[in-house]
Amino acid sequence: MIIYTIVFYINQEKSKRYNKPIPYVAKKAYNCYMDDRKKRIDDLQKNSQESRLSLSALLENFGENLYSRTKDLQSDSEDIFQYNVCLQDIVESNNAIAKIEEKNRRFRELEEAIETKEQEEKERAKEISDFHKKLGKALLENSAYDDYTSLFREQADALNAKLESLESRIGELDNKEGGNVFSWIGKSAQGLVLKSFLSKAQESQEQLHLNIGERYSSRSAVKEDDEVASIRSDIDNTKAASRAVETELNSLKDERRLISASFGIDGNPQKQIQSIKNHIDQVKEELAGLYRNFGSQASGIMDSDLPPERKYFIDSIVTAEDGEVIGRAVRLNQSINENEKAIARLRASLAIDDEKSKIERFQRQIEEKKTRIGDLEKGITDLEESVRDCEKSIVELQKQL
Repeated sequence: MIIYTIVFYINQEKSKRYNKPIPYVAKKAYNCYMDDRKKRIDDLQKNSQESRLSLSALLENFGENLYSRTKDLQSDSEDIFQYNVCLQDIVESNNAIAKIEEKNRRFRELEEAIETKEQEEKERAKEISDFHKKLGKALLENSAYDDYTSLFREQADALNAKLESLESRIGELDNKEGGNVFSWIGKSAQGLVLKSFLSKAQESQEQLHLNIGERYSSRSAVKEDDEVASIRSDIDNTKAASRAVETELNSLKDERRLISASFGIDGNPQKQIQSIKNHIDQVKEELAGLYRNFGSQASGIMDSDLPPERKYFIDSIVTAEDGEVIGRAVRLNQSINENEKAIARLRASLAIDDEKSKIERFQRQIEEKKTRIGDLEKGITDLEESVRDCEKSIVELQKQL
């Protein structure tokens, strides 16, 4: 590479002396040398970056190991105090996350439990409604309760007659045979109308039974062993179960309301957890800085000198087994420093060559401008001579006037 540079500069001097361009081979050799230096800088920077990452990880692990040995030691060092504060902060933050997660888990449990209980209540309400219908029908069919059912008897009989009539007409229509297509279409349409009326009449009957049963449900049965008494017992038992579930449901809803209110004050639980996790990451980054700094101090690769009391403290916790780690740290740090110095030298070399190239360019520009100035000065001299010739001619011509 040095030979390339010498060849380039020899040809450069010849170029200046004989006013000829630098040979192509010399230029190519020099450019290869320049490119090689840039490649070496890239390689050194890559090696330096890898060494820095390795050294950072090594010092961080070493520093963390050293700090773990200070738990039972008495020290007024600010960094050890900060180390303990960070550890406590992480513990408290993790506990806070656990509480939020537990509260969130409980909230989901309450949501599922409430949904299940509400579904049970819907099914139980339907069961009670069916019991009321059954009770109303049993009351109408039992003559012992005529005093109560007399208010509904006329409506019940009318509905029964209507249902019997509709069922009879539908039966007759279904049994009717023969006829053409038009008769069949008419029969189908009539059947659909009758079935629609039948369905509405059945709904009216069920509603009547429901009303009768609901109104009577608070009264006592005439006999304790009849069907009415049995249905009444089923209704009472179902309502008792419903009241117990309702009490439990209200308790669950109250607890859910309290948790929901706390979320409303503190914010979305997922956002709370993410915010705390971000804080933990910041604290861990601060810890990593403390670890690396302590590891650097213990390895003897700090840029600044340490106070005697600090050196004594470090010596008291560093053991002979740490010698291998310290040796690796020193070697990595030395490798980084050597790489940086080599990079600085190569960059200075490139910068020098760049400045020399500028000087050469400026010198060429100066020579070009001097040449142009010489040409201009010669032109001025010629013009001045022409002016003098014209003046002499004028003098001669004036003599003839």
